[in-house]
Amino acid sequence: MAARQEEVRIRRVVACFAPGSVARPEAVARLAQELDAELLGLFIEDVELLRFASLPFAREVGLASATLRAMDVAGLERQMRAQARLLEDALAAILNPAATDWSFRVERSTPASAVEAVLAEGHAPALLIPPGGNIRAERRLVKRPELTLAAVKEWLAAGKPVVILPE
Repeated sequence: MAARQEEVRIRRVVACFAPGSVARPEAVARLAQELDAELLGLFIEDVELLRFASLPFAREVGLASATLRAMDVAGLERQMRAQARLLEDALAAILNPAATDWSFRVERSTPASAVEAVLAEGHAPALLIPPGGNIRAERRLVKRPELTLAAVKEWLAAGKPVVILPE
């Protein structure tokens, strides 16, 4: 007879948001409340996207007009700030500060580096939700020693939630 696995209580939910990704702050907020966990909303201003936008050959296609135009780095930065502000406002409207400990950060970095830095803060057990990830999908369990940049890149690419366990 197999021994019953010990239940893990998630202390922190790290919800990652990225420019252009489908954000569901309501679902993330509900999950954090269900788990009675601290919520960190992490909006990642991807430096690779900004670098690409600054290249002379970078173009974007207008959604309504379908016209091709040069990328505007300042405009992209404004759009990212506006999207981050909307997400933070949405979380603030949903969450009761007295009942749920939460915060929101904006990091300008590569997605993997931003997530690695947050996970290195040592809040374990934690639940990592990649940008656009399905919060109810099957979760992968990993131990803190497995926190490498390569592993974080893999988790983000997979788009599935990851539970970070203490050593």
